Amino acid sequence: MKKLRKVDKAKRKKQRKDAQKKMEEQISLLSNHPKDCCVCKKLFIRNHDTVKSWMVTIVSEKKKVHLTCPACWDTVKEITRCQE
Repeated sequence: MKKLRKVDKAKRKKQRKDAQKKMEEQISLLSNHPKDCCVCKKLFIRNHDTVKSWMVTIVSEKKKVHLTCPACWDTVKEITRCQE
């Protein structure tokens, strides 16, 4: 009979490994983000304001990264709200 503590320890270790792997995949996707808005193709110029205001969406299943400017993000939110 296994001790309950060992079972929990193995389960937590597997969960930690899975979470670490998922985080590494998302970081690698994020490091290769697009350089323009996915809707209007407005160029993303990296500075303090754009980093704070532009939205990044990661689609894990397709392993795609979408970068959206604030104006287009409002449009995207409105469209998704209407589809609900």
